Amino acid sequence: MSLLHRAAYRLIQAARREPVHAVLRGMEASQWWPEERLREDQWARLQRVLLAASRAPDYGGTWRAAGVEVRSIRGLEDLPRLPLLEKAALRKDPDCVRNPDWTGPMNVHVTTGSSGVPLRVLRSRAAGAHGRAAQLRGRSWFGIRQGDKEVLYGGLALERLGRTRARVIDRLMNRVRLDPFDLSDPHLDAALERIRALRPIFLYGYPSALSLLAAHALRRGVGRDLGVKLVQTSSERLYDHRRAVLREAFGCAVADEYGAAETSILAMECPPGGLHQATENVLIEVLDAAGKAAAPGEEGEIVATDLNNEAAPLVRYRIGDRGRLLPGRCACGRGLPRMEILEGSAFGTVELPDGRRRSGVVFYFLSESFLTRPDAGLREIVLMRQGARLECLAVPRPEGNPAHAAELGRRLGELLGAPVPVRLVESIDRKGSDKYRILVEEP
Repeated sequence: MSLLHRAAYRLIQAARREPVHAVLRGMEASQWWPEERLREDQWARLQRVLLAASRAPDYGGTWRAAGVEVRSIRGLEDLPRLPLLEKAALRKDPDCVRNPDWTGPMNVHVTTGSSGVPLRVLRSRAAGAHGRAAQLRGRSWFGIRQGDKEVLYGGLALERLGRTRARVIDRLMNRVRLDPFDLSDPHLDAALERIRALRPIFLYGYPSALSLLAAHALRRGVGRDLGVKLVQTSSERLYDHRRAVLREAFGCAVADEYGAAETSILAMECPPGGLHQATENVLIEVLDAAGKAAAPGEEGEIVATDLNNEAAPLVRYRIGDRGRLLPGRCACGRGLPRMEILEGSAFGTVELPDGRRRSGVVFYFLSESFLTRPDAGLREIVLMRQGARLECLAVPRPEGNPAHAAELGRRLGELLGAPVPVRLVESIDRKGSDKYRILVEEP
């Protein structure tokens, strides 16, 4: 069956003009290159991206204001001379980074991330192919191939159209999605039984939800008999305690994936535990508090430049995460440099007054369904939690549908089994890491 899924996937990618497997073949070779050759490859890609970016409205103005011209960037060491790109600029006008000369195929993604604020992202199909290839390469390090049976414990759309589309894609990918939203014992029991019946090669999803599933499997005395060879996590930071319970419950390798909707895959973890940068996809900088390059091993802000998206280049883009670059070569022998994520998005869980648990992921999907509508009446949503008390703050759009706030309250009540007040406000004051979260804890 896996052969049929692999063949179908190749046909679809060919029709979409996304050369995933051609890119993958190149990545399988370049992962062993020495650092110097990887840097040369990044410089060649960066030159093309900078040329495309120079034609975009936003870069032309901001770079001139900073007194920098493209031809003055003569190596990777010159990149920090360019200004940083803020998320706010993309939210205000996604076309500000669009290359008007681009005529190739392009994907449009609308996402809220974990922040509750919509963001439209434009990416070339070539950039998409590089992201998918980097993911496939990382999975191959554990013996997983495209088309192997997968259970996705996350990413379940709340809208009927989204669920229908997901079912079609999943069938082609030999993948089954399980509901990660309800984390009550009966639903966790049902998830484990479904996994037992499916016998997937690997599990993939949010570490917060997967670790609760793993803890439940330990309580039930099951997990190691499910046949899982790899648990791969994404979209949230994989804390050590979560990694430990996943490994104990399923008796298999646990690996993290680091990515962003705007840039796709940034890094993948190998069997010895090194989180390797996808240097063929992205150039990663870590900046200290002064905006200068942090020393190896020093914590700082992660800034990324997409090295393949010539349709709408992201140059020195502030992702919103914190991490550090690690010196030295990994025990696996790959030349791809390593990094560590110290702070990123987190969806969390909500403990309801009656003792039930709901994954914070559900609020991300609910907010996205409201914020990305063509007639969206809301432009920002945050769920505030103070003890057992929940309140939803929403910023309305003057030109949007005013009924959406009431509908949001009704949908929240359905999800939680109890009324949740929705308060309309002019703006939402976020502090620190809460700036990028839809589910915010109050002291």
